[in-house]
Amino acid sequence: MDENPRAELRRRADVDQAARNALDPDAMEQADAENLPWLKQVIADHGWPGRSAVGEDGAAAAWLLVQHADRDPAFQRECLGLLTAAADAAEATKAQVAYLTDRVLLAEGHPQEYGTQITGRDRQWVPRNLRDPDHVDERRAEMSLGPLAGYLAHFAEQGSPPPISIRCPHCGERVDFWPPDTGEESAAECGGCGREIRIRMGPPD
Repeated sequence: MDENPRAELRRRADVDQAARNALDPDAMEQADAENLPWLKQVIADHGWPGRSAVGEDGAAAAWLLVQHADRDPAFQRECLGLLTAAADAAEATKAQVAYLTDRVLLAEGHPQEYGTQITGRDRQWVPRNLRDPDHVDERRAEMSLGPLAGYLAHFAEQGSPPPISIRCPHCGERVDFWPPDTGEESAAECGGCGREIRIRMGPPD
């Protein structure tokens, strides 16, 4: 492992973003699978990669990689503590803490705090399960984030969210759904056989 992993952090973040910008699920899965053990080793060897150690870009890259380490929620929870301490020491940003907090809370089956994690519903971008929506902007301001409406408008400017598509278990026709949140259920009628198909998002394992 390099004494200073800044260049490799940046390279891996570039690969991560290229896969996501291309909307390539296989590339995203491969990048995440390769980044997780590498990042765990970096943190074991060096601690959290803060600004003074790996620069502003390296610290942002470390946050990005752990943000996408969804296959290991316990590691994300561990990193949230390290990232929070880093932000308290001006080695990371409050906004990064907010994003990872929301990611961890949703993975653990709890409402998010800051509305950073969004999904598509009825052709609109909306926050996933959100605690106390009436006061979310106050919480966002505390983490150096702008109002939620502006955040959602930014995504809307890039286009409407697509539904997810699954095959009907009865006839094999494609059926489009808006993804349900944890503990919720979505229903759609199959255009092939006319049956109602339901999917439910259960709590994480």
